Amino acid sequence: MYYVYEFYIVETGEIVYVGKGRGNRYKVRHSRNQLLTKTLKKYNCESRIVKQFENEKDAFQFEYDYINLLKDKGQCVCNIHSGGAGGSGEYWTDELREEYSKNNVMKLPEQRKRMQEHNPMSNPEIAEKTNGQKRKAVIIGNKEYASIKDAKRELNTTYESIVLWCKKGINAKGEKCYFKGQDPVEFKDKRYNKGSCKPLTYLGKHYESPLDLAEELGYSSTTIYSWLKRGFNTDGIPCRYDDDNRKLIFENRHVKRNRARAKGVIINGVKYSSCYEASKKLNIKMGTLYSYIRGVRKNPKYICSYDKK
Repeated sequence: MYYVYEFYIVETGEIVYVGKGRGNRYKVRHSRNQLLTKTLKKYNCESRIVKQFENEKDAFQFEYDYINLLKDKGQCVCNIHSGGAGGSGEYWTDELREEYSKNNVMKLPEQRKRMQEHNPMSNPEIAEKTNGQKRKAVIIGNKEYASIKDAKRELNTTYESIVLWCKKGINAKGEKCYFKGQDPVEFKDKRYNKGSCKPLTYLGKHYESPLDLAEELGYSSTTIYSWLKRGFNTDGIPCRYDDDNRKLIFENRHVKRNRARAKGVIINGVKYSSCYEASKKLNIKMGTLYSYIRGVRKNPKYICSYDKK
């Protein structure tokens, strides 16, 4: 049994869609078109069977006539086509599937032959032509590779790395890299990887990285980084990063350390500016004097303490 059904807006009675089906097709609210789906969500719509048929062709004909009749009245806005064709129910019938398969243009002998001739999977000549369009010959150093894939396999690197080399013009070893047929990119920077570089100035000369200054002076990079942290080298010569805006005053680190260590002491009621002064005047070793002051060693001849003022 076949039938023609319709969806309508409950409040106004306007018919928005007409279709043909069987079974519970008229209750299904999806799998038609987006316009109907949006309409069913926006309005309060219901469905109902309009007319039933024993013959499917009669149902198709009625569907076609009914849709065109309603469209003349400004209804059936969700019907994209005029009806009269399609499957039965929610799925196609075996008859319609067989008919569609027989008339499927993709299965015609001429079409199958054309597809086979132009298919890279079955035609080596087409495959070679397609691969040639995708491949890019690349030159790294003094050697030419047929493609990036060949280069990455031999150099044991990644596809992305080789593309980056060609964009920069060189690889990490300083070898020229470029695609065949293109002009090589001129590498203007001093070093390949500038990610950890920070420019600085020393004695009026600009350096791209502390490593460059260390290499020129023959010092370790740790020494240069120490200068940059203080803002001066050990002789008081400014050594600054270009973005270092600190206001610094050079102070000899030995003088600074000795000043911090210089601490007044009182021995037998007499004040001394430091342990060094007391050890000289009393002819006592500084290590012994320190032990007296800290109480590690005791000597009744010397009563010692730090001057807390």
